Amino acid sequence: MSVLQELVAGIGVPNFKVLIPEIIILLTALIVFVIELLTKARVLITAVTAVGLFLAAIPTLTMEQGDITFYGLYIVDSFSLTFKFFLILSTFFVVIVLRPYLESKNTYYGEYYYLILFALLGMMMMVSAPNLVTFYMGVELASITIYILAGMFKKDYLSKEGAFKYLIMGGTGTAIISYGIALVYGRTGSFDFSTIADSITQNSLDVGAVAGIVLIIIGLGLKASSVPFHFWTPDAYQGAPTPITAFMAVAAKIATFAVILRVMVEAFPFAYEIWNLGWALLAAASMIFGNFVALRQDNVKRMLAYSSVAHSGYILAALAAPTDAAFAALIFYSLVYIFMGLGGFIFLSALERQYNWSNHIDDFRGLAKRSPMLALFMLIFMFSLLGIPPTVGFFGKLGIFMALIGSDIWWLAVVLVIMSIVSAGYYLRVVIYMYMHEPKSSARFNLSLGEAFTLAFMATFVLILGVYPTIFWDISSILGNLLIQGVGR
Repeated sequence: MSVLQELVAGIGVPNFKVLIPEIIILLTALIVFVIELLTKARVLITAVTAVGLFLAAIPTLTMEQGDITFYGLYIVDSFSLTFKFFLILSTFFVVIVLRPYLESKNTYYGEYYYLILFALLGMMMMVSAPNLVTFYMGVELASITIYILAGMFKKDYLSKEGAFKYLIMGGTGTAIISYGIALVYGRTGSFDFSTIADSITQNSLDVGAVAGIVLIIIGLGLKASSVPFHFWTPDAYQGAPTPITAFMAVAAKIATFAVILRVMVEAFPFAYEIWNLGWALLAAASMIFGNFVALRQDNVKRMLAYSSVAHSGYILAALAAPTDAAFAALIFYSLVYIFMGLGGFIFLSALERQYNWSNHIDDFRGLAKRSPMLALFMLIFMFSLLGIPPTVGFFGKLGIFMALIGSDIWWLAVVLVIMSIVSAGYYLRVVIYMYMHEPKSSARFNLSLGEAFTLAFMATFVLILGVYPTIFWDISSILGNLLIQGVGR
């Protein structure tokens, strides 16, 4: 046996078969980088990115079983595979609407595409992290690339301002997380989730462990744009190119919710009295502040930014009730938010390409008379974000509400209901402007094929899942149970 063979036999070889989606994304990013460097062929760059995403999505659906690989630093299980599929799906829809938008704004850069892929790779690392080191690396890779994406809008002051605020606040959040990880490691002697959970079980919590958990919650709360760590969100969302805003508000946020759930359940399952109260307070503050400030917005894009803060509160409220029903509700809401969140922002992206469209509420006057189908799409997205049946947003909020009631957390359930009613003030305002006012212009809208397909797809799924949510709910329940069963694996 050669020296190389002895080394391989001694340390083992990572199972690269379960890393096929990540490998495809990485290779696609490198190919796009070379194409952009040598030819700058815009259609080719978009096509290669879209094909790479499609090929990466297939293994997430066909992989028979997962594995813990890279010497315990990377886990590929049903939970991570499910979120990877939806993250790839979200990114695919962003990519197919990105080029027409950038060209209409005279701010096209091929760098957008491979930066998006690297951000996606970081998110995939996040959801596959069984270890605080992997989790931290994934957060950093995703965050740094998104800072750049948010600030690449050519000659746009708001873009630079928003990206700078995001950089400062995001860097602060990353530093807080690293301090929390250091405290947890100092207390438990390990970065591995299962070892941390065992250590906390065998030894009662002390000040160091509690401080570490609190710092990690604060850092993750900032990444999830929960109040009072949300200050970067409105400016970053409004200033960034709208397809990038959709990517930040949906894909990045969903990855954050997934990693929050995994870290809390697998690393700190026996310290839930600490983190359930912390997340409950952050959720309540996010719901209240996000909804009331959204009421005062005349710019619909900024309104949706504050709306996303409120939805972070709705989703994080599930962590106040550490039960399998609450975890299933969190997963369900996270997954269905993709369709209504992407739909709303890509709707704005498509209309921003039209002449003199500024996303001001007055732009929506009489939209139903100018384009009945577009107005119908936006109505579906607004109703779903509000939580009106038969849209899927109703079942998302209902699942969180029932989980809170089942755990006797009445005060937070009441906050959720009241704030959902308050949100009608700004969601229905958009609908009223579209259907009950005369149009300002009779000009027709010209959508690209990707924009039309994306809006139709999202609106259709919002309605289908609103009528028949069983499949997604069953998937969410299974994933929640698997997460609980994996404690101390």
